[in-house]
Amino acid sequence: MRNIHLRCIDLNTKYCPCLLAETNHCVFCSRLNGKYTCDCNWCGICVLYEKYWNKTIHTRQAVQRIEEEIEYSVLDIIAGNTFVIEFTVSNLLAEQLKKIGAFVFLRRPEDAVYCHFPVGIMDINDNKVQVAIEVVGSKSARLFSEGNRRVVVKGPYYNGIFGQPWVENLTGGKTLIVAGGIGQAPALPIIKQLVKNDNQVTAVLAPGRVKKIFIADSLQAIGVTVHSVSSMRRNGMDVLEALLPGNPDLVVSAGPDEQHQAVIAAMQTVNLNIPMAATNNATMCCGEGICGSCEREGHDGEKVKLCKVQTQIDDLVFE
Repeated sequence: MRNIHLRCIDLNTKYCPCLLAETNHCVFCSRLNGKYTCDCNWCGICVLYEKYWNKTIHTRQAVQRIEEEIEYSVLDIIAGNTFVIEFTVSNLLAEQLKKIGAFVFLRRPEDAVYCHFPVGIMDINDNKVQVAIEVVGSKSARLFSEGNRRVVVKGPYYNGIFGQPWVENLTGGKTLIVAGGIGQAPALPIIKQLVKNDNQVTAVLAPGRVKKIFIADSLQAIGVTVHSVSSMRRNGMDVLEALLPGNPDLVVSAGPDEQHQAVIAAMQTVNLNIPMAATNNATMCCGEGICGSCEREGHDGEKVKLCKVQTQIDDLVFE
């Protein structure tokens, strides 16, 4: 039996069966991964059935993601190399991006396809999408060079957060969220979802590499208790450990993998065994599970494609 925590994020959506299923490399269906027995532990619509139904009845290939070339505007320069930009997408794409963990691939229009890079959705209002971009290499730098204000947006992709069901389904509970640096951007929609579901949210925020806490005002405006620290490494974890005995129902870590590890260690220190959600920091090139750049090993030795698979953050082996 496969790890029951592993679940494809595209399962039973319009993007399933995907290209992996077409070549018998499905990350979920054992039959579409070369095995002779079914061990998916799934009571929904059968992926194997859908593949053959689509092929024999509809005679269509896997549905492709939406790609749009549009203009963007810079709303804020958080630091010298970190920007909040906004762009307007079609009704179809906007509706599909209103899900926790949604992200898109961006690139400059004249750049090759392999120049696109993933960015999580920070906020979406009607058709207007906001994302925060930290310029860390030539791909992201190209988007802002030479006065460029055009961008190709490709999406939707959904696996930006591990533990999405915890965030989506928790109602009337207490949540602790730790967000550092650029991790504040994906933390914002998570917190808004939790507050929408009548949860009490306490946030520990640190400036990180972007050198600024930029979501505190937005969080306080919706009733979130905010603890601002100068450094997550130096004093943020101490603040978290002091808050953990308050018996939260969920802990969320939005930031680098080192922060995820520190949060897990803090929970173990106080013997707190509760659900945890965390941002997905895997290196991604295609977002479809084909290139293998996002692959990570789990504690059970199984290789996991992190652009496609929902799993528990503590099931992964950190390098």
